Amino acid sequence: MVVLVAPIHPFRGGIADTSAAFVESLVQQGEDVCVFSFTTLYPKLLFPGKTQYASGQKKLDFATIHTINTLNPLSWLRTAKRISALKPKLVLFRYWTPWLAMCYATIAKKINAPKVAWIDNALPHERKTADKFLLNTFLGSVDKILCMSASVTTELKKHTKKELITSFHPVDLDLPKAISQEVAQEKLALDPSLNYLLFFGLIRPYKGLDLLIKSLPQLRHTKPNARLLVVGEPYESMRKYRELTASLNVDDLVFFHDRFVPTAEIPLWFGACDWVVQPYKSATQSGITPMAIHYTKPCIVTNVGSLSDGISEKTGLVCEPNPTALSQMITKGLTENKLFSDTKAYESLQEKRSWNAFCKEFIKTFIKI
Repeated sequence: MVVLVAPIHPFRGGIADTSAAFVESLVQQGEDVCVFSFTTLYPKLLFPGKTQYASGQKKLDFATIHTINTLNPLSWLRTAKRISALKPKLVLFRYWTPWLAMCYATIAKKINAPKVAWIDNALPHERKTADKFLLNTFLGSVDKILCMSASVTTELKKHTKKELITSFHPVDLDLPKAISQEVAQEKLALDPSLNYLLFFGLIRPYKGLDLLIKSLPQLRHTKPNARLLVVGEPYESMRKYRELTASLNVDDLVFFHDRFVPTAEIPLWFGACDWVVQPYKSATQSGITPMAIHYTKPCIVTNVGSLSDGISEKTGLVCEPNPTALSQMITKGLTENKLFSDTKAYESLQEKRSWNAFCKEFIKTFIKI
């Protein structure tokens, strides 16, 4: 049996969704898997969004046990005991925040089985004093480390001499089916004569929304029909962005839908846009690029971290993280849009970067040694 320690439904968001996709693929390939998840992940006072939980019910076709309360060390010990009772051949810990370090390290140290850290982000984008100490504490409790980008691997080499395996961020083919641009724009009441850029996902300072907004005055001259859709839940105040659009006189070019987007509504926004833009100031990998690949939408990404790993010359463009470079690259993308509409290029990436391919490599590397 393989044990995954990670959030799962009813927790919402990319980590929970991709953890489910990973387990489903492992099960399809014949592995017996059990997920140990949380009763309490973040206390309400520390969670920056509106809710940690998905609305509605979702059936999971694999075993899930909700035992971990990050505020209760006794639950950590009970979880370790229950995992040990299963006698797993591998325990995998999904790590993306220092908040989990002590909890995970305590559980891992009590388990006598091979342990792997699956690291989404080595260190937070907005760092605090104790982050490195907490990361090192967790890394000291595992045997091997799995990363989904070269940039995370590079960072972790500064913190550990343990074996690091670099993979990729898979494309989730289980997302809702694509919607035609005509239908999507009609449902969202968007003007079909305009070109739409999509900034999608959690709104946080490191994601560079301010850079993208600052590119709009230049873009107005080169592509006056371009409009920006800002879609996602803010983890910071939106006031500065609204004031920025007003001060630059581009508020007529920006549409804010600043709230969490349920999975069922994702096809609307990706269907409506012409390009997905990720103007990040810093990054490891991104779950937005795989979404764009799934919906056959080209991406403009900045040259930071491993953000460009998930695109090819036929599915996206890369630029520096500044307003002028963004404006120039968006202009290029909208001008040459037909060059990025080859569905075979996206289908090739969907196959190469699928969860099926990810899990085959995972089994080969960590289980069938």
